[in-house]
Amino acid sequence: MAKCKGISPTSSEVESHILKLRARFPRLVEVAVAGRSTQGRPIHAVTVADSQRPANDKQHVLIVAGQHGNEESGRMVALAVLDWLVSPGGRQTRARQKIVVMPCVNPDGADADTHLTPGGVAPNLDHAPGGAKTSEGIAVEKVADALQPELFVDMHSRGYAGCSYDMVLYPGTKEYTEDDNILHAIAAEMAQAGEQAGIPQMTHPLTWSGWGGPDPNQPSTTMYAYRRFKSIVILTENSESNDYSYPAAVRIRSGLAKMKVLLSYGNRRHPKLYYRGYPCYLASGMFLSGIVAVGKTAAQRRASRLAAWENRGAFKKLSAGLPEKPREKRFLFQYKGKVLPAGAGIQTFARGRLRVKSVTLNGRRLGKSETNGYYAWHDVCATFVVVVLPRIKAGTYRIDVRYS
Repeated sequence: MAKCKGISPTSSEVESHILKLRARFPRLVEVAVAGRSTQGRPIHAVTVADSQRPANDKQHVLIVAGQHGNEESGRMVALAVLDWLVSPGGRQTRARQKIVVMPCVNPDGADADTHLTPGGVAPNLDHAPGGAKTSEGIAVEKVADALQPELFVDMHSRGYAGCSYDMVLYPGTKEYTEDDNILHAIAAEMAQAGEQAGIPQMTHPLTWSGWGGPDPNQPSTTMYAYRRFKSIVILTENSESNDYSYPAAVRIRSGLAKMKVLLSYGNRRHPKLYYRGYPCYLASGMFLSGIVAVGKTAAQRRASRLAAWENRGAFKKLSAGLPEKPREKRFLFQYKGKVLPAGAGIQTFARGRLRVKSVTLNGRRLGKSETNGYYAWHDVCATFVVVVLPRIKAGTYRIDVRYS
C-alpha cells in the first residue's frame, strides 16, 4: 500500500465537485448552504431527486459525512454517492427518493486535518435532546428537521487504522420492537457487499462511548435521528490513516457498494410491511402485533410515523385476546395521548394464506380501504391485516378480525 500524500478532498475540492455536478445536472441537483462553520466556511447540503416524479410520494434520505475533519474516506464516498445518483444507475433511486448529502460537515477540520472543530468539539456528539450548540451541529439538525428522513447515514473513517477492516454499525434501539432485527439485517447485507468490493468488514451495534454509547439520550447524530424521527440509521467506518491506507479507488468502491445496497431498501418491500420503502413504519410493537404508520403517499406515512413514534408511550395495554383462535383474532388497546390527526394502523396476523371474512372496530364493520378501513396481504406463511384508524383520540379500542 502506498503512503498517503496530502489531504483530499479538502473543503474547497468538495465544493468544486458539487458545483460542477449541479452545472452538469441542473434538473437533478440542488446545492444549498445549510450553515457556516466555526471559521465561516460553507456547510453544503446537496439534494438529488427526479423532479418529474411527485414530491409528496418520495421517501427522504439524509447522508452526512466529514463530521471529523481527519476522515477523508467519508467525504470521498459521499461524493461518489452523488456521482452515482445522477448516473443511469441511480435513476430508480432518485425517482422514489429525495436524497440530501452533506459531504463535508466540518470543513475547518477537513482543511486542518483535525478530528474536532476549531472549538474542540466533535460535531457528531453535539446532538443532546436539548439541541445542537455548534454551528456544524445546528446545520445538520436544520436539514434533518426539514427532511424528517426515513433513512439517516453517518459516514466516518477509522482515521488511525491504516490498512484494516471497515465497519457497518447501527444504534441501540427501543426495546420490544423489530428495529434491532431490521438494522442488523441491513448492516449484514451492506457488509457483505463491502467485502465483495474488496475490503473486510465488521458489523455490530454502536456501543462504544466514542459513538455516543447505548444511552437513548446520547448526544450522537445517529441516536438523534432515531430518537427524533425513527429513521433507519446506519453509521459507516472506512479504515485509513495519513501514513497507510488502501488505495482511494478501493475505499470508494467498497463504500459505494455498501451504499447501493442500503439505498435499494427504499425501493424494496419488506414482506411483513404493506408498502414499499425503508422499513421504519412500524412505530411500536412487533410485525405480528404492532402500530404502523398509514397513508397512501410517503408524506402521509411520514406524518403518521412521526406522530405515532412521538406518542408511542400513550398506547396502553396493546395486546391480543388470549388464547388466540386460529381464524379469529381480537386485539385490544387503550390510547391515552393527544389526538393524532394523521392516524395510525393496528397490524395483526393469522397463520396461513387466508381470506379476510370480516373486520370490526368497536363493533363497527369496516370495508377495504388504505385510509379508513383495513387492508391485507400475505407473506410466506401468514395473512396480515392492518386496521386503519384515520384519527386517533383517547379511548379504548377493540378490533376483531375473522378469516375463512
